[in-house]
Amino acid sequence: MEELIFTKYSNERSRRFAIRTDILEEDGQRFVRKTALYPEGKAHVAGLTDWYQGLTSLYKVIPFSCNKCEGEGSSVRLEYVEGRTLEEELDGLLKRGRTEEASAKLTQYLKDVRSVCTGSAFTRTEMFSRVFGEFGEAELPEGLESAHITNIDMVCANLMMTEPPTVLDYEWTFDFPVPREFVLYRIIHYYIDTHSLRQVLDADVFYREFGITEELKACFEEMEANFQKYITGEHIPMREMFAKMTPGVGTVQMVSGGQLQVFFSKGEGYREEESLSFPMEDGYGKYRIEVPADCVSIRIDPGDQPCAVHVEELSFDGQKVSVKRGVTEKGCVVRDWAYIAKGDPNISEIPVPAGAKELTIAMRIYASPQELMEQVRDQMQSLETERQQLLQKVQHQSQVIKEMRNTKIWRLYQKYRNMAERKK
Repeated sequence: MEELIFTKYSNERSRRFAIRTDILEEDGQRFVRKTALYPEGKAHVAGLTDWYQGLTSLYKVIPFSCNKCEGEGSSVRLEYVEGRTLEEELDGLLKRGRTEEASAKLTQYLKDVRSVCTGSAFTRTEMFSRVFGEFGEAELPEGLESAHITNIDMVCANLMMTEPPTVLDYEWTFDFPVPREFVLYRIIHYYIDTHSLRQVLDADVFYREFGITEELKACFEEMEANFQKYITGEHIPMREMFAKMTPGVGTVQMVSGGQLQVFFSKGEGYREEESLSFPMEDGYGKYRIEVPADCVSIRIDPGDQPCAVHVEELSFDGQKVSVKRGVTEKGCVVRDWAYIAKGDPNISEIPVPAGAKELTIAMRIYASPQELMEQVRDQMQSLETERQQLLQKVQHQSQVIKEMRNTKIWRLYQKYRNMAERKK
């Protein structure tokens, strides 16, 4: 019998691309199932089996592998791969000060990707313009190369460091020419440019080394923006509604990917080796996690950018706990929201009930410029202070009234009121 472990809805997209991802377990074996949320998305999901076969053949020269995919009715079934991602390995090296080793590992990965994203000259097609926009053919220089099939989402979070390495998510694969430098740009951008910890690896050095000029980078930025519009289509995500309804006000944006990391402490601090990481998509994740024995507190790292975090659920063995019992650096926690004005954000010191076995956590994460998040944090802290002061006044007044009820004057006043009521 199948047991559902985790469900994720990618519903901040057009109906053609909205899917549900389930992690299930049957007879002790875990697997992943992807299902279209709407009839319009069935072809998109079914296409994963074709991409698996095509990329498996293409990646043999590196060698990489893809997590296995096979059709299963109106869904597809993929293998569940365990291990550490390249992103986690690089982050671990940087945190230990091994910058040169991290730089060499990232450089080698980029070289491997470049070696497979080749084979034919890039030419603009109708499908390319439909997906990546009409921003002027002159902006793309001649001489760019492409492969006959291209997975543009080979970011570091999508490579599991198994033997051989496994490409986890190849949903965004195209069979028309896409410049190989665009794939390299996305790897560099989404690893280095999105996290303050990683900027010790100068992104411009990597861009130059792999032939991405300032002009080409500007073109790729527009391609990426158009690609995100292609995914959402006519659907208006929540992150865009905020800007439309409040013109002139700073905006927040639901993160498009990344990792949620949960640390478990037995009272001796938080360590990388005592943590688990989970993928997020469209800024949302819901997980059921086994709690290690003797764990007394947890820390939640919601991605790697200044952000607002809405904790929709936080419970141990089905018993809800308040996230406001946690603390965060350069931020504040108010009710079920955390506002964090720093890169590498976290909510720590969330107490774990004695003997807890399972943690359930669901949260939405909205990235924001640090300056805006600092303003939001300060305003929320001010409002919370005012609320607490008002609450204290109400409690004080209630105590005063309670004490007055035991006085002779209060009893005489009540007797007078009763007599007046009877006369009426």
